[in-house]
Amino acid sequence: MKYADVKRAGARTKSLMFATASLVLAVATTGCGSECVDVYDCRNENGPAPAGQEWTCASEKCETRPVQQLPGEDAGTEPDAGTEPDAGTEPDAGTEPDAGTEPDAGTEPDAGTEYTCETAPYDPVLGTLQLQAGFETAGSAPMPDDVLAVAVTPGPTYAVYAVQGGTSADVYSLGVWPDLTPSASPLFNVLAPEDRGATSGIFPNHFLVHGTERLLAGYTKSGGAGTVSLYDIATPDNSSYVNSPGNMSAAAFTSGTTSAFLINSMGLSAINGFGIYALVTSAEPMASVKVADFPETAGGNGFSAVANNGVSVLGFVVPPDYSNVVYAVAPSVVSAALSSNTPFALDAQPQIDVGSDFNAASAFGDGVVVKRGAYDDSWQFITTDVSRYALSADATPGEVVIGERTPVLTLVDQCTSVTQLTHLGSDLLVGVEDVNGERLVRIRAVP
Repeated sequence: MKYADVKRAGARTKSLMFATASLVLAVATTGCGSECVDVYDCRNENGPAPAGQEWTCASEKCETRPVQQLPGEDAGTEPDAGTEPDAGTEPDAGTEPDAGTEPDAGTEPDAGTEYTCETAPYDPVLGTLQLQAGFETAGSAPMPDDVLAVAVTPGPTYAVYAVQGGTSADVYSLGVWPDLTPSASPLFNVLAPEDRGATSGIFPNHFLVHGTERLLAGYTKSGGAGTVSLYDIATPDNSSYVNSPGNMSAAAFTSGTTSAFLINSMGLSAINGFGIYALVTSAEPMASVKVADFPETAGGNGFSAVANNGVSVLGFVVPPDYSNVVYAVAPSVVSAALSSNTPFALDAQPQIDVGSDFNAASAFGDGVVVKRGAYDDSWQFITTDVSRYALSADATPGEVVIGERTPVLTLVDQCTSVTQLTHLGSDLLVGVEDVNGERLVRIRAVP
């Protein structure tokens, strides 16, 4: 195995408020005078948009615009509202009292404008999100300001950690679920010493992963360079930084005595090329291994998750629209790649038919959830639903059975947004934000 190029962590730095980063492309670039790469930068720099408005990043400038409603049932075009059946041709239609002017026939009381984010009814937990059959909420907690990513330790006591920062970023303890309060001081600076103090060109990534008493975060820089940051919870002085250009997402994998972080990136330590890499934390010293190759058609890195039963869900983006795709990989396939130091072809694994683009993924019990939707012309992601796919593996060695798509949450509008997905034991934690603030909501399958 090839060993990681490890740099010891420096001392703790002062507390900084939270940031966000690009989830669209693995390689984020921006000009010296730019305000943003995407909408997450705008939210981080300017705070929540005014009521009824949302941030957009257009020509690297932050702007607000009215919240876009999801296509509904033609609210502004009540079925033939202006054309009551042959309204103008009923016998003597022109002389029937007001026959051609059915009381406001074309203007049903505010049919197209009645429902707005200002007038929408908000559930105190889910806002305007619609919880689907088979699932239930199991508590919620207010989210501290500007949390970029959250990770939770295995139960039964769930310790919660978070990344905060903009062009700088730190890992904080949030306490034990559901009583969340940020620690007074950061535990760890996500940025390697040589990258601290930069005022632009640093993009903390939207992931924080817990595995075997360690936390993994990451960031990229203009031009595609990047680093993953490993915080040792038990022995902070053993925390380290590893070169990982274009890192996009990560997940924790364990099989027997082997523990590793699977990193979706353009390289790790001295190994290069688009693919899935493993930072093997159970090795002494830690080892860097490439476990999966992307096909030549891949246009960049994508999302990663590992279900409770060990099935890995790994993906990349595909040109020309750079939509995300994911594949389900049996634990035995990943273990074989780790032990042999021979990567497998990711596109040879069974593909999950998501049916649309998506911009977040997480484990949810013995399965995975994705946040489905599409990017609009200004790269604002318009979410339609959060859906789960049950996964089972190795009944036949190396094979995975993928269940049908099961909606967990659906969106009837964009008044309440889903900001992030992570897991808490076998349950799902969903970041929810609207006029009532941001919170984490625990969702579980109905027994």
